[in-house]
Amino acid sequence: MPDDASPATESTLASSRALLGIVARSLVPALAEVTVPQFRVLVVLSQGGTSRMGDLAERIGVHPSTLTRTVERLEHGGWIARAAVPENRREVRVGLTPAGSRLVATVTERRRAMIAEVIDAMAPADREALRVGMEAFARVAGEPYAADLLELGI
Repeated sequence: MPDDASPATESTLASSRALLGIVARSLVPALAEVTVPQFRVLVVLSQGGTSRMGDLAERIGVHPSTLTRTVERLEHGGWIARAAVPENRREVRVGLTPAGSRLVATVTERRRAMIAEVIDAMAPADREALRVGMEAFARVAGEPYAADLLELGI
């Protein structure tokens, strides 16, 4: 392990706790409308667009029957819409409604504003160092696996 790995690890852990706090605070108002796992479905649909139910279940890392129950609740709440594919009635596609898109956008914008407030309080040189460091971290860490997020209920 490089000599500077331990201080870098400790500062990254502290930063991850701060970011987790921002994520939690940005999500709280939405939790009056949907659960965290339901919000995850909305986010995945907002990123990937309309999707077949089977593909969506795979992307989220859940069994299709579990997704069906979640989708039913989200559809009942007006957050998503399901539609059979005309050429294949057994295939069902799911997409966000305008309300679902707005909910994801609202949480995302709230989170962006909270992060920007913290970054704006930093000195310009620290902001640039943060940008470079976070880009490097994200590049090496990559996207989380669906199964990892499922463990957290997200």
